[in-house]
Amino acid sequence: MSVSEQHTCIACGDSMHVFIDRIWDDRYGCPGVYTIERCSSCGQMATAPPLREQDLPALYSTYYPRRQVDFDSLEQEATLVTAPFSKLKRWLNGTDNQGHYFARPGQKVLDVGSGSCLSLLELRKMGIDAWGIEADPNVRTIADRYDLRVHIGSIHDRPFEDEMFDLIVLNQVIEHVPEPLALLECVKENLAPDGKFVLSFPNAGSWARALSGARWINWHVPYHQHHFNKHSFELLAKRAGFRVVKARTITPNLWTLLQIKALSEQPEEGQPSSSWSSSHGRAGRPGFLQRIKNALRRRLQKVLSIAVAALNRLVDALGQGDSLLVELRRN
Repeated sequence: MSVSEQHTCIACGDSMHVFIDRIWDDRYGCPGVYTIERCSSCGQMATAPPLREQDLPALYSTYYPRRQVDFDSLEQEATLVTAPFSKLKRWLNGTDNQGHYFARPGQKVLDVGSGSCLSLLELRKMGIDAWGIEADPNVRTIADRYDLRVHIGSIHDRPFEDEMFDLIVLNQVIEHVPEPLALLECVKENLAPDGKFVLSFPNAGSWARALSGARWINWHVPYHQHHFNKHSFELLAKRAGFRVVKARTITPNLWTLLQIKALSEQPEEGQPSSSWSSSHGRAGRPGFLQRIKNALRRRLQKVLSIAVAALNRLVDALGQGDSLLVELRRN
């Protein structure tokens, strides 16, 4: 890459250099080859060429798997948020890496990038007033079905400009955004003076990233535009007028299992991976030998799941997990 083609680090302003020179969408098969660039000063990484904000609706509505919604599963999962021992189960599974679990009754909450609207349904079950913003037009069907306040578009549309929120969350969102600094500054306009801003996003400083190389599942190009580590995100937050109150890593066990499977695959450019799409076997009752194999596989998966949970909680305690959960306050 020539000097004239170099990009600038969004966190510290230094130059970016090629880290991975060829990488593509190995989940959903979006065509195109991309590059991962890295800042030699703070370690911040980015996908090149970058996307524009106006590119996102078409990209997500075409390739992200929300065109067909299993409403029964969505409703069933939302009810689990108030089930007995739900907090402990989320900790064991590593699914407590979501900012909306910080919400308390009586608060107004905005979820930017509300996706399938599961977080909004969970907040409703928790007795909390919630709003959402989502770029994927497919989500309109979900929002209408459950009468949820969801703006289909961008926070830059300023859909709730007269509202001030006690808690604003971005669950696995900021890595998707073409201009994270502009997003952080925009969020600040809707955050109450003593409000809390909580984000979760993949940790490019994790052991999983270092061990997996170009096969790390959270490169997830072209959907993930920026790849943060704890230090580089602190620098970016400071530029936007925020300070980091708390930061820790939380690794979903499912991510680890998918990472193990991804290391054994090598999807071609433009071809979706079977790991990220639902598949259906042949109809009918399997034979005796197949039933024995299925039983052994389920037992092995259970043992593997227990081992993965124990490993992830240890790695998270060391601060090397695959997802960062960060709490910000205004400076």
